[in-house]
Amino acid sequence: MAQDTSSTKITKALDDYVLLGRSGLRVSPLCLGTVSFGDQRNSDSNKEESKKVFDLYYERGGNFFDTFNCGEERFLGDYVSDKRSGVVISTKYTCMNHELTK
Repeated sequence: MAQDTSSTKITKALDDYVLLGRSGLRVSPLCLGTVSFGDQRNSDSNKEESKKVFDLYYERGGNFFDTFNCGEERFLGDYVSDKRSGVVISTKYTCMNHELTK
C-alpha cells in the first residue's frame, strides 16, 4: 500500500541555496525581512535583539536579506560589514504611498 505524502511538509535547510531568477545569485530558500531591525522606538534593545535574529539566521546558512528603507539598513550594514561578499540584500526602489495616488 502506497504511503500518502500529500500532507508531508518538505522544508529546505537555509543553506540549501536556490538560484534567484536568472541572476546567477544563489540565495537561501527563505529571505529574512529586516523591517523591524530599524525600530527607532527602542533602538538600543532592538539592535541587540535584531542582532540575535541575524546571527541565528546567518549561522544556519541564511544569506538573503530584504530591507524596506526605514532605518534597518544601518543595523544590517553593521551586521554584514565583514560578510558582505557572502550575502544578498534586496530592497525597494520606491516608497510611493498608494493611498495618495487614488
